[in-house]
Amino acid sequence: MAGRFHRAAATMIRAVCAAVLALGAVSADSAPALLPDASVRLQAARYAPAETDMHWLGWIGAGAGLLAIDKVTAYLTADVETIIGNTRRAFDATQANYHLEPGLRGSLGGGREATLFFHHVSRHLVDRAKAEAVDWNILGLRFAGRRRGRVPVGFAASLGHATLASLVGYRWEATGHVDAAIVSGEKAEAYVAGDARFVTVERSAAFPRGDFLDRSAEAGARWRRDGRTLQTFVAWERRNDVFVETPGARSRALIGFRILFNSGGYRADESTPPRAFALSPRSLTRE
Repeated sequence: MAGRFHRAAATMIRAVCAAVLALGAVSADSAPALLPDASVRLQAARYAPAETDMHWLGWIGAGAGLLAIDKVTAYLTADVETIIGNTRRAFDATQANYHLEPGLRGSLGGGREATLFFHHVSRHLVDRAKAEAVDWNILGLRFAGRRRGRVPVGFAASLGHATLASLVGYRWEATGHVDAAIVSGEKAEAYVAGDARFVTVERSAAFPRGDFLDRSAEAGARWRRDGRTLQTFVAWERRNDVFVETPGARSRALIGFRILFNSGGYRADESTPPRAFALSPRSLTRE
């Protein structure tokens, strides 16, 4: 299975690389734009069922376009994910996971975008001893778009290879996302969404599991006004590697909300929740 995946991955990388290189052919008279866009994101959700070390998920992050030339933008996103339990007190942070992503994104027209990204994740225990570093880097390509119509649909797919994977043994990562506004108005809509993440891994004594598939389904409502968005949602997920230093998988529900702010003509794909432990941050698509 891994061999077929690697061959398919190589074919996809060659195809998307050609698209990304084409994006780089900017016109000589394009005026650079400094800090053309920015976004801020806040999320809180309750796990159901809850466990001693995993009651709540908190997420706060921001992103910005650093420099735009013609249709290509250099950007940076930085996020902090916190897992909260009640081991020592009513609200006891047990994990802090840091996500950092620089990259280049370019418009392909028609509401589509291609992105070359470098995504770093570093996982930490809070006020607890940790014997080894747990982090990884993914260098990859992402394609995202949005189709307008009676039922607007957003989609994103990415493929990347780990340039570093401390302890967890990750090798290739492929992700996919789709969302649809099933009922929409001028400032509010009801939506459904789904995510998947397939990871190939190298087994080790510390993590003796094989390749795995994370997936989730979500439904909710969102309200927009002047670049600000409030979302409420209910989701179900099957997630692997939920612990920092040992393998473990959980199937559970999440009930929560998100607050988003976006400026500059680009916006985060609001129905793409930041996913624990490695789904790449939201894709940015032009309104």
